[in-house]
Amino acid sequence: MLLVEWLVKLEQQLSVKQRLIEEQQQQIEAQQKQIEQLKEELHKLKNRSSKNSSVPPSSDQLKKPSDKSKRSKGNKRGPKYDHPGKTRNGFGQPDQVEKLEMENCPVCGADVEPVEEAPEKVQQVAELVAQPVEIWEYRRPLYECPNCGWSGYSPLPWGILEGFSYGGRLCSVVGWLGYGGNLTWRKQEYFIEHVLGVPISQGSLAKMQKWFQESLEPSYQHWLSYIQQPGVRCVDETTYCIEGIKYWLWVATSEQICVLMLAPTRSSAELEKLLGTNFEGILSSDCFSAYNPQNAGAKQKCLAHLERDLEALQTSRFEGNRECARQVKEKMS
Repeated sequence: MLLVEWLVKLEQQLSVKQRLIEEQQQQIEAQQKQIEQLKEELHKLKNRSSKNSSVPPSSDQLKKPSDKSKRSKGNKRGPKYDHPGKTRNGFGQPDQVEKLEMENCPVCGADVEPVEEAPEKVQQVAELVAQPVEIWEYRRPLYECPNCGWSGYSPLPWGILEGFSYGGRLCSVVGWLGYGGNLTWRKQEYFIEHVLGVPISQGSLAKMQKWFQESLEPSYQHWLSYIQQPGVRCVDETTYCIEGIKYWLWVATSEQICVLMLAPTRSSAELEKLLGTNFEGILSSDCFSAYNPQNAGAKQKCLAHLERDLEALQTSRFEGNRECARQVKEKMS
């Protein structure tokens, strides 16, 4: 009787140990699988470059390809010497013509005479005028209509804002200095005062920038409505810092135009503002999740991004990934 009880107890202990061994084996297999996945992620990070991921080329390590034939042989940066000139033949009809004459020989000081048979040497030069900005004063009489009793002043010319001391062309230059040239307020003020010779304050600069923005708004809304019409639209986004604050610059392109939109976030709500709620065209983008909720007639993932992902899979530690990349590349080729 004691032997039977001992055997039953021993069998129970073995059963418990067997279950413990099975649980530990499952845990080891799960950990081993996780380790392999972590090794794969580490392998991707070590070998990540602009050729197999979405990172910019500027983040690539400075390594020369082992194969010299694959090394880039692009044109060098900087000025190109000994190339055919574009302005050597002049600028067309000149605004001013000045004939430079001589009276005395620069060597001995004797009187000189022009050689009538020889052709003149002509050189056109583009130069700033002494006063690049003119000050206009508009005097507007008060008129009244004896027929209906209307009274008012004559209207200002196009490009002149009521009560503002700077014209439209000058405001356009200032707008470009700020948004195109990325000049600070202080540098814009210095340029206008010391180069153009016009006194100005930063408050007036702010008004000029605001007028510049408002004048472009109707055109921007026109092209924004165009980009929301059916058609192929390639959309992307990137970071854009203003005074140390990170924004997102969205871009949507077609065959004819390119529309930019500055937004505070990278969410799908910003994409909806760019393309509209019910976009009926073809949306081409990368694999970022913000593009998934957007309504579109059809969607196409960027082939360049897909090719980079396949390039990364070709160097994977797993045979299945490499085989998948090979088969997909065959279908795409």
